[in-house]
Amino acid sequence: MEQTHHRPTAKFGLFGVLLGMVSIFILMVQMSAFFGSSEKSAGTSVGEIAAEIKMSALRKLSGEPAPPAPPAPSDYTQELLIAALALAAIAAVLGAIGLYRHEPRQLALMAMGIGLSAFVLQYAFWLAILACGVMLLAAILYNLDSILS
Repeated sequence: MEQTHHRPTAKFGLFGVLLGMVSIFILMVQMSAFFGSSEKSAGTSVGEIAAEIKMSALRKLSGEPAPPAPPAPSDYTQELLIAALALAAIAAVLGAIGLYRHEPRQLALMAMGIGLSAFVLQYAFWLAILACGVMLLAAILYNLDSILS
């Protein structure tokens, strides 16, 4: 009598890969919306930032109080980001469960890799945006004497 080894179907690994792909898709759409949301050019935005810094410095030097901030419009990008990262975490956990249940290794490892890469993608994106913002702010502060005159 022959003995066969039963391998479970790749349910967890497959669902993990699908959820990870959905998570990466949501993050890519969110990143593209971040860059495509402004109708103004980069030069106009930098000029407005410099003008705000100038007006704020002049108000501070003259002793005037700062004007109240306008109310922010409702925005669901934070909730969308949290949902995408939750899907990525679920994908990684489903991949680990698939490995534990001895499902086909490729799908389980792909689910874990895609889930973890969604976190790395989001971290690297915001790190690059932060670095660019710091460089822009440093350039504005370096040229503050020509802005104020």
